[in-house]
Formats: sequence, structure tokens, C-alpha cells
Amino acid sequence: MRIAILDYENAVPSSVAGPADILAAMARTYPLLTGTPVSIRFDIDFISVKDNQLWRRAMSTVVPAKLRRQEVYDLVIIPAMESDKILPVIQREKRLIDWLRQQHLQQAELASICVGAFMLGATGLLDGKSATTHWMFADRFRKMYPLVDVQDDKIIVDQGSIYTCGGAFSFTTFMMYLVEKFCGHEAAIIASKILMINMHQLPQDSFSIFRLQHGHADDVISKAQRYIEKNYAESVSIEELASQCNMSIRNFIRRFEQATSNTPLAYLQRVRIEAAKKLLENSHEGIEQVAQRCGYEDMSFFRKIFKRHVAMTPKAYKDKYGKNGLRLVAAGMTQV
Repeated sequence: MRIAILDYENAVPSSVAGPADILAAMARTYPLLTGTPVSIRFDIDFISVKDNQLWRRAMSTVVPAKLRRQEVYDLVIIPAMESDKILPVIQREKRLIDWLRQQHLQQAELASICVGAFMLGATGLLDGKSATTHWMFADRFRKMYPLVDVQDDKIIVDQGSIYTCGGAFSFTTFMMYLVEKFCGHEAAIIASKILMINMHQLPQDSFSIFRLQHGHADDVISKAQRYIEKNYAESVSIEELASQCNMSIRNFIRRFEQATSNTPLAYLQRVRIEAAKKLLENSHEGIEQVAQRCGYEDMSFFRKIFKRHVAMTPKAYKDKYGKNGLRLVAAGMTQV
């Protein structure tokens, strides 16, 4: 199987070398456990542009060669770029973007990592399809590529021959997903055990941080937001907020949603859940205490709303990200 990994200026080095290292390590170690080689051989090239000419460098060599026009790959991986260089990369790498279109027309499958989705989006091949990227840049992606259905709650989106994944370091799980696609489930399980890479696909909601949405010009709504952020632990009435803003409830809700993309109630819940996440991460308080400190009297409702926004229960979140959980992880790492 011929695999190309783009290696352009400002690409994140780990998402260029990392996928290649995973596949190479799998090929080396798989036979040690099973007694047989991997069913598919991976031939990996790194693709770069110099003087508007495409070059390829095999993983086993240091000297690049010109890429012949007729060469077609089975899979092309688009690594993440430095997040402050998204526009410069897209403006500069027209040659690679055109090449991606040509490869896909010749049946190559395409896979982007993190904000590498912006380069994939520039090909137009995602128009009318679903995709994901890092949750911090999802709104920017939507503005740049309005014809793409952005599913930023997903870590991996599979559209048949085009794949996208979320955060830059989620490429490890992503590679296990692709190994399963091309080599089968049993091979992926063995590879995940050998390389100690988790195959589970937690949604990006598990990792995202709610950012207070003050990037608008509506001062009245900003005032209401600040009130919610200060008093989220108390009983916050939408009627009271609307009255403070000298608006009808209907007009207040409409204006709030227009400014923040959330209803006032949804904003309140997001602020409360973000506060709960921080308490679960940094305090030794029990889950019921955390719920009460964040304005929730009904534990059942708290668990339900927390899981809806975070994609795991409060207990699971505390076990994963709380101080005790991190100490257990560190202890486990020490024992390896």
C-alpha cells in the first residue's frame, strides 16, 4: 500500500513523522507477536514542494526525488499545520492542494489531521460532506468552508474515501482506525496492544473547553453574560435577566442567541458545566458537593446535563482528569 504524507513548511513535525513511525513500528513488531508479517506492506513517501516542483522522499532514504506525474498513492495524509499559520499555508501551498485533487480523482484516499482539514477544505472535496477539525478552530473552519458539515464533537469522521480527525495528537488513535480499515480489526487490536495506543474514540466534547462568548458588539447582552458568569451558582431567572436588560423575554432570548449562538439557558448550563469540570479537576470535593456549588440541586439532572456536554459522567471525568486520577496514571507509568 503506497502512502504519502505531506511535508510542507509550517507542518507540525509530530503529525508528519508520527503516522509514519506508527506504521513502521507496527510492521517491525507485529511479526514478533504473531509470527507472521502484517497483511499489507506500507511504502511511505514524504511529499514536499520546492520551486513549484513536487518531490518525494521515501521513509528509508534522505535524498528526495522528483515526483512523477503518473504516480498515484493509495492514501495521502495531510498533517496539521501550526495553528497561527493556517492562512499562509493555504495561500502558499496551491501546488499541493491541486495535487490532492488530482490524487483523489485517481482514487487515492485522503486523510487530514487536526487543522490539516483546512488544507483539505481548500481542495473543495469536502463540500457537501461531513468533516471534523480541532474544536478550537471549528467556527473558523465553518466560516471559511460553509458548504462543509463540521462535526466538531467527533474525533474521527469517515466519509468513505476522505477521513478527518480532531486534535493534533489524536493522530495516534486515528492511525489505529486506518489500520483497522485497511488491515482488519484483529490487526488493529494487536497493533494497539503492541504500540499501547488507545482505540477508543471519545468525542472531542471530552477535551473541549467552553470559551466565554464575548466576541460580539452587543453591550447589553455582554452585561447579561457577565451576570450569568458571576452568579451561575445561584438560581438565575431568564425573566429577571430580560427585565434587567429592559427587554421582553422573547426579544432577550432572540438577541442573546444572535450574539452568542446559545440561548440564555444553554449559556448558563455551559458556564455551570465548565465550572464543574474545573472543580472536578482541581478539588477533592465529592460529586454532589461540586453539583451544588455549580447551582444543581438535582443530581440526576446534573449527571444528565454533564454527560450531554462532556460525553462522560462526572465520576468518569473526575477519575480521568482529577488529581487522584492523574496520580494513578503517573504511578502506572512509573511501573512500566
